[in-house]
Amino acid sequence: MIFSKKPYSTCPSVPQRKGKSRNRPENVKNGIGVKAIWLNNALCLLESAHQWVAHRRSIEVRNGLIAGLHEPGSTIPSDCETIDATGLIAIPGLVNCHSHSPDNLIRGTTGDLPLELWSLSSSAGRESRTAREIYVSTMLGAVEMIRTGTTSVLDHVRISPDIDCEALDAVARAWRDSGMRATIAPVVSDRMIVETMPFEAEDLEDIDLSAYGRRQPLPATTQMDIAENFFQRWHEADGGRIRVAIGPSGPQRCSDDLLAAAADFSRRNDTLLHTHVLETRTQREMGFRLYGRGMIAHLKDLGALTPRTNLVHSIWLERDDAETIARMGASIIHNPISNARLGSGFCPLPELLRVGVRVGLGTDSACCNDSNNLLEAVKWAAILHNSLSQDEAHWTGPHRALSLATIGGADAVGLEGVTGRIAVGHAADLAFFRIASPAFAPLNDAVRQLVLAETGSALAMVMIAGRIAQKDGRATQIDESELWEEAQALSQRRQHDNRNAYMATNGLELPIRRMRSRIMGGCACH
Repeated sequence: MIFSKKPYSTCPSVPQRKGKSRNRPENVKNGIGVKAIWLNNALCLLESAHQWVAHRRSIEVRNGLIAGLHEPGSTIPSDCETIDATGLIAIPGLVNCHSHSPDNLIRGTTGDLPLELWSLSSSAGRESRTAREIYVSTMLGAVEMIRTGTTSVLDHVRISPDIDCEALDAVARAWRDSGMRATIAPVVSDRMIVETMPFEAEDLEDIDLSAYGRRQPLPATTQMDIAENFFQRWHEADGGRIRVAIGPSGPQRCSDDLLAAAADFSRRNDTLLHTHVLETRTQREMGFRLYGRGMIAHLKDLGALTPRTNLVHSIWLERDDAETIARMGASIIHNPISNARLGSGFCPLPELLRVGVRVGLGTDSACCNDSNNLLEAVKWAAILHNSLSQDEAHWTGPHRALSLATIGGADAVGLEGVTGRIAVGHAADLAFFRIASPAFAPLNDAVRQLVLAETGSALAMVMIAGRIAQKDGRATQIDESELWEEAQALSQRRQHDNRNAYMATNGLELPIRRMRSRIMGGCACH
């Protein structure tokens, strides 16, 4: 066996919680103890019915929450620290609904390949990491997101070769230390790789699959026990800033027993079920091979399609799937850049919005995007589908795209009423952009210029739960220069140490090319 199959780490015992996470400091509750701040005279983007308006307001922040939105010239309370925001545009912090923190350390290592071939390289790159590597990889994504205006993230965490308590704890510690608001969805899957794609016997002929393709995952019950333990120790940690969900990798990668267990986990714990679904044509083919029908119908009958369900990608839907998803209240996470990068297809965003599907936006992995900058995804969502209709009334546009990245994203990941708006009672999760900058000078339409012109270069300050997390282009709670240096050393060492892993995963390249050629036509000889 080329891959070393280390035993999963024993999870720490879980004490009786009495409603509180073991990792939550008893004296912390989402900003309690944070000094009061008065952000004076900012140009605030405020939303109503997917339309945004810009109004001058002074934002009063107390205990991590927006305590007031005041007209210009209002009296400033004596206990507030005052920040002059006259030259700043204030928006709700962006919500990244789909990312993979383990992939930050392998950015730039995968070529121009479709998903099934791309995943061979990315899987090998993630293999057998230490807790420190996982922590650093997570922190890399946190810094990039904070520096481009994202304040909340859903991290779909794939630990290779298997889900592992120590590794998950490293992820959670990194998000906690970064200051971001994070929902962590550990990936679970219990099918061997060769069982997850629509291979025929001739595709696998004369191929040694022992090192990777037929490697046995941990039993489903063991994986769910680890996820349950992680949930009990970390959900609602640090005043509710850290939350835990469950993340089946995709229906084709999970037995029905595991999917049902994940749905039960979501129901019992009132938390998200976050899963890839129908990202590629081959996944649609695999769904019909496994179930004799579409994946969405199958998930519905398993009880896995609920308002707590995130369906990531959802490109290759059947004719009535959008209406079914809307009726069941599930949400779709749209990742336009990775879909284009991997040649997966086009999520039918205009149709989804037309029938009332809840939609959030994601960046996806830093080695298939290759960025954690949600502003890029917002622009793509605003304009990518325009060519589908000559009637501009059907276009998504900047206003709706910004809603998907804020209010829509918060709703999709279970943070509605917590973040995603500049509103009294919401968390003070805010991003401030300099008006005196290329994207906004001259300032004619703040929303249009933010969505279509801004890249993050004008970002002056980011606040999360009332704490300043970024100022003048640098994260305030992280030593960035030390992080860059350590990440470089860890990445180089892991690529060297994982040479055998890359060799093992590459053994599936020819079978995948044969399978894709048979399904889609073309040549398998590359």
